Amino acid sequence: MWHSKGAVSPVIGVILMVAATIVIASIVMGYLGGFNPPPKPADIQLANGELYIVNRTGYDWVYLRFTLGGADASVIDSSDEVRNSLIITIANSTEVMDVHLNDQNNVTVNASSTFIQIGVNTSVYDLPVAEDQQSKVVIKYKPTGQVLFDGVLIAKRVE
Repeated sequence: MWHSKGAVSPVIGVILMVAATIVIASIVMGYLGGFNPPPKPADIQLANGELYIVNRTGYDWVYLRFTLGGADASVIDSSDEVRNSLIITIANSTEVMDVHLNDQNNVTVNASSTFIQIGVNTSVYDLPVAEDQQSKVVIKYKPTGQVLFDGVLIAKRVE
């Protein structure tokens, strides 16, 4: 057999192949977006939830009111931010309904640095809410998908 003394040793060849594989993998990961960490959960707390029914101009409106807190609460301290960032689901034992916050004619949103209040016209949205009955309310924050509130509230009529 003929042996060349100018050839690369097998160990060096393996090291070069591994290095080439790492370079190619790095380039592919760069094109695909790299290793981005998952979004950090926002520090937003909704507390002291209230659910009440008010008769306005002949129609019942259902209101949800929460106190707002947490280091990141400022991301939802205006009406527009609430409309764009929250998903609200209300349910009872037989029905489930999502509240469409972008319907500005039939859904009111008031927000500040200390509270959020959402009103829904029941002549348009047949919410599963009745006086002195339990309703499950789930509020999610769209950007991170985290649940800000998941609890049962009892609706009270306010005149």
